[in-house]
Amino acid sequence: MSVFSHLAVAPGDYDERIRQLIPLYDELIPEVARALAQAARPVRDIIDLGVGTGALAQACLRVVPAARIWGIDADAAMMRVARRQLGRRVARVRLVEGSFLDVPLPACDAIVASYALHHILTLRQKQAFYRRCHAALRPGGVLINGDCAPASTPQGFARDLDVWFAHLAQTFGGRAGARRVYDAWADADVYVPMATELKLLHRAGFDTDVPWRKSPFAVIVGITRSRA
Repeated sequence: MSVFSHLAVAPGDYDERIRQLIPLYDELIPEVARALAQAARPVRDIIDLGVGTGALAQACLRVVPAARIWGIDADAAMMRVARRQLGRRVARVRLVEGSFLDVPLPACDAIVASYALHHILTLRQKQAFYRRCHAALRPGGVLINGDCAPASTPQGFARDLDVWFAHLAQTFGGRAGARRVYDAWADADVYVPMATELKLLHRAGFDTDVPWRKSPFAVIVGITRSRA
């Protein structure tokens, strides 16, 4: 799915528009990159799931400048923007067109994602994908996901999403407009509660940590165990 068909945003306008759609965007991206420090091995090879315009790839290269990044995205137009915006850092990034659900994942030290994994529509698919990530990671590697991960109870879920609605209301004419925008994403976006995310990661063989959370967004880390 292209960003234009999903959000009605031209790729060149994405970085400006996404800040109107998602609160805390500028906080979450660097927090995902900082969580690379949780790896129990040197981070040399990173897979960026849904590389988009390259914002997360750039943040990761600020933290680990010598790393190599394998950026996957199904939207060729977005990757053209990424290639421009990465500037000199593009030499450290290989851009691969395709869905991260289908593209084979090479051996790596870290897998990162920001606002991408909510496009996995079922828990069964997400569980299988987390197992693929675990298999691709070298011992001591990390899977780091920055996304919406609301509370598990209906009341907590509604309270968490209210933070998002308040942000959208500033651009879309109040709470009714905010709700219409959010509901328009329902066919393509599934926000899995935090407790369920952690359970899926544990079942895939990861230890877990949540180094950053501001309702309803979080950075969730799956840590592979080092071999003795």
